[in-house]
Amino acid sequence: MMVNKKAIQLLEYTMLPVNGSDISYYQGDIDFEIMKAAGIKVIIIRAGYGSTVDKRFISYINGAIKAGLAIGVYWFIYARDIAGVINNAEKCLEVISPYKEYIVCGVWADWEYDSDRYAGILTPGTRSSMVDTFNQTIEADGYESGIYSNQDYIQSGKFKPQLILKYPLWFAKYSSSIGNYASKGKHSRPYLWQYSSSGNGSIYGVTSKLIDLNRVYIDIESKSAIAPVDEVSQDPDKIKASDNPYPEPTRTIYYIPGKSIMYGDDVKWVQWHLWRFGLFLDGNEKPDAAQIDGKWGPASDKALNIAQEVLKLIPDKKCGPKTRSIFKQI
Repeated sequence: MMVNKKAIQLLEYTMLPVNGSDISYYQGDIDFEIMKAAGIKVIIIRAGYGSTVDKRFISYINGAIKAGLAIGVYWFIYARDIAGVINNAEKCLEVISPYKEYIVCGVWADWEYDSDRYAGILTPGTRSSMVDTFNQTIEADGYESGIYSNQDYIQSGKFKPQLILKYPLWFAKYSSSIGNYASKGKHSRPYLWQYSSSGNGSIYGVTSKLIDLNRVYIDIESKSAIAPVDEVSQDPDKIKASDNPYPEPTRTIYYIPGKSIMYGDDVKWVQWHLWRFGLFLDGNEKPDAAQIDGKWGPASDKALNIAQEVLKLIPDKKCGPKTRSIFKQI
């Protein structure tokens, strides 16, 4: 079967690289309009790790789409064998599939020292074969895949040279000079250079103190559009429980006054249902999707209590398996 895969195009040598960043849930809340105004044009978002979705991936990618940033994603691999790698890749594809048309800057395989600690003792050949399998699985679904690696990893021979040559390289080296090892990737040059992990978060609209910064050597294409989440979030009377775009929690969601609040896209899953039930209203008593903010505080706590009472559940204000099961049936 032929795969309609669009290749990532490198900039010509005469053109200057554009500014980019990469993010995961550690960045906290992000104002992508501020990020864009600060000069970021490309954002690489962690979709997940192992078999787990990043807690803020859906929020982040929808925000980046609305801001008109060029988007790539990465997946941190945790696997012990080929079967595990395929499971990682298939989970990645499941998570990113609603956003396929917007992912114009590649899907990047991230294998680092933590991946080694999880996998155990591996030869460079075995490690390379596992990363290659991940990327082949991704590319079979129509994406272009690449490899994230740092100078130490390439220099020390953790990967076979043939693997680095095969795929676009996202090269990490925190320095004012990119150095020679960046030329080891496909086309003998990097596609992205992560040159700093010390960007000032406040400048780029994130709540974390620091943020990674990249030089991007890709001829980028960005799309500003209505984000996929918003396409199903216009009228709660016209949607079904199965339309919920957020990942169902695997933990119990609850609120304790004075304690750290829970946050994440799984919190949005619960809030989305509460909004759909008409329990999140604005000042004009209209359904207010803006209250689906991924932060489980007093308003969400109160709405859940009402929902449990109406549905004749134990009103313990904890959204566990029983409550989630009922929400999905309504």
